[in-house]
Amino acid sequence: MCKNSEPWVFTLPEDFSWDSGFTVPGEWEFRDKTGAVRLILRRSGRITVTRRYAWDGCSPKVCVFDILLGTPDGVVDSTTKQPKTYYASLVHDALYQFLLDGLPLKRWQADRCLLRLMAETGFAPRYVYWAAVRLFGWLFVAQHRLKRRNRGTKHALAARP
Repeated sequence: MCKNSEPWVFTLPEDFSWDSGFTVPGEWEFRDKTGAVRLILRRSGRITVTRRYAWDGCSPKVCVFDILLGTPDGVVDSTTKQPKTYYASLVHDALYQFLLDGLPLKRWQADRCLLRLMAETGFAPRYVYWAAVRLFGWLFVAQHRLKRRNRGTKHALAARP
């Protein structure tokens, strides 16, 4: 255990949107236990994770004597100036957070998003990471719910005029 440490490794400074290629029925927003919108899914498959979303990068991670041990997030990408798995773990984490709250995507689709985003940065061991989430990801859906201590809520987005 670590004292006086942040529970999350990253906090998103601004909205991040990405086209997943998975069309969904309707347009949805997902809110956390405070009512803050954290995830938006568009009919086209565009995924938006909202500003101030916080996550721990690639899981699992544990803190031992003020040292963070666990799955590495990769080297810093020369284009994004973030670890190579930054956006992949962001989108994957947000999707997993709301899987049990009516997310109109399946776990395999969330895992495919992880793989595609890691491929976009050229992350070399992406297939190893992807295989690990395919095998063990279901364990993290439950762990995620416990760590965040919440149930999210799903809301239809208002139709645009």
